[in-house]
Amino acid sequence: MSSLTLVRHGQASFALDCYDQLTPLGLAQARALGAWAGATTTKWGEIRYGPRRRQADTASEFAHGTALASDLRLDHGLDEFAEGEEILDAAAKLFGRPMTGAEAPPRAEQLRCYEAAYQAWARGEVDLDGRESYQAFRLRVRHWLDELMAAAGSAGGQRIVAVTSAGVISALVCDVLGLPDEHWTALVRVIGNASLTEVLYSSGRSGLRSFNGTGHLPRGLASAI
Repeated sequence: MSSLTLVRHGQASFALDCYDQLTPLGLAQARALGAWAGATTTKWGEIRYGPRRRQADTASEFAHGTALASDLRLDHGLDEFAEGEEILDAAAKLFGRPMTGAEAPPRAEQLRCYEAAYQAWARGEVDLDGRESYQAFRLRVRHWLDELMAAAGSAGGQRIVAVTSAGVISALVCDVLGLPDEHWTALVRVIGNASLTEVLYSSGRSGLRSFNGTGHLPRGLASAI
């Protein structure tokens, strides 16, 4: 069997002008993740990361902690379905009110509207300008996993680390477990920053070993968005 460790990036800059940058907490999470990975006895393999800055920066900290900087590999298949500001823009259109700036609603309502926007996108009720549809996104992620399993063949022995985002991780978990589409949004909601999800796989087969682990983060560093 081979192993795929899915890592969600550290906390990004939600509701700011550019979501795609780690907050000070997000950077601390990424560094703690790298320190933990370097201290374990696990023999980590290739580290792949999506094209977003938050994904690359988290992967860099993981690689630094494990002394595997030479094994870093950009993988566009790990890209998220949209950026935070794009989802908030969709929420603003959906609810007919600003979601950022001085007129933004309180944080709890802002998050509720944010979730409602990506849920509506997943149902095909809302478009994210310039982005793929939910079905195209799910197909892309499924193809990524199929190609990974095909490359492993029957011999196994791969140990891949993939630094990506909550939407991609949720899609992969749904595919591995055979869950219907409505479970995707529920999983997106709970995946923590700098969390670990592990999938075991071989040629044509896969199984979930662990989901959304954050026990490696020191107290006070856990966050959901």
